[in-house]
Amino acid sequence: MPNLYAVLSAVNAGAGVSVLPRSLCQEYLDSNRLNLLHDPEEPPLNTLFLVQRAGAEANPDVIRVRDTLRRAARAW
Repeated sequence: MPNLYAVLSAVNAGAGVSVLPRSLCQEYLDSNRLNLLHDPEEPPLNTLFLVQRAGAEANPDVIRVRDTLRRAARAW
């Protein structure tokens, strides 16, 4: 799926289940177009994973992008 709106549309059309941000699907929940299956005490974290190809650590451009992404994630 290209984005969470597409996931929401697919789930709303009956394609299955998904974990979606409440802010995205609250209208669907309120109108009973979607059903809440689980409401955890603590919502899931927005965990990000940064992956790089083996050997990429030798490329200064990859290092620069990696370090910029890490700094941005920490500031967020």
